[in-house]
Amino acid sequence: MTLFAADLRAFVAAVRKELRTVRRYPTQWLGLIFWPVLLPASYVLMGQAFSGSDPRSIAAFAARSGTAEVAGFVFVGFAMYMWLSTILWGPGTALRTEQMRGSLEAIFLTPTSRLVALFGPPAAALPTLVITFVVMGVAMWLLFGVALPLDGVLRSLVVVAFALPSLYAISPIVPLVRGVLVLACGITFPVLMLPGWAQAVASVLPPTYVVQDIRGVLLGGLGLSDIALDLLITTGLTALLAAFAILTFRFLERSARRNGMLGRY
Repeated sequence: MTLFAADLRAFVAAVRKELRTVRRYPTQWLGLIFWPVLLPASYVLMGQAFSGSDPRSIAAFAARSGTAEVAGFVFVGFAMYMWLSTILWGPGTALRTEQMRGSLEAIFLTPTSRLVALFGPPAAALPTLVITFVVMGVAMWLLFGVALPLDGVLRSLVVVAFALPSLYAISPIVPLVRGVLVLACGITFPVLMLPGWAQAVASVLPPTYVVQDIRGVLLGGLGLSDIALDLLITTGLTALLAAFAILTFRFLERSARRNGMLGRY
């Protein structure tokens, strides 16, 4: 068996372990129905209360965000926030969980790649994210009358496929970037609302293009050819961030080993 095949087998085993753990606590799945609907819906209703029925407010919002669908903008942004939180916090949470179980040092003594312990458990959260996205899509349709086109959903899956590597690349340095991503990437409000220097920062962050392109294909009817340049930029930024993240993680791991902090908080 090759080294890659062995690591892949260990990766699948780590995912299966986490899925079995989640399956033993089914009440946690109730949050997948409650929070993804309540939180974004409250922001949409608040925005409607502030704007009233004046069409000028909707036109001003569309000029800044690229869409007149306030509910669609908020729900897609909140879905991205949940996705980013899961992807970014997942690897660190997985290592901390193994610390509390007392199994982290044993895992690091195995010949498998560190990427297995880092990214295997968070991958188990992807099925719950799919359920969350479906619930939010249905809620957006039933509560606010915004129906996402099927072809737009399929195109958004292509954007997600390009986005996953970039988000995983950022996750080892999440304490440095999480707040920046939430504020600067257009998740909660249009990027055009930011000052010029903040827009420049947003232009070098992959989630900016991911959020923008997903909204474009779902709410603006854009095709893959319209966002091809963004996908290429995302791929290039992913390579740079992945190299930086790998170097950062290796430095921190060596430091923890030298200081005897691997099994501590």
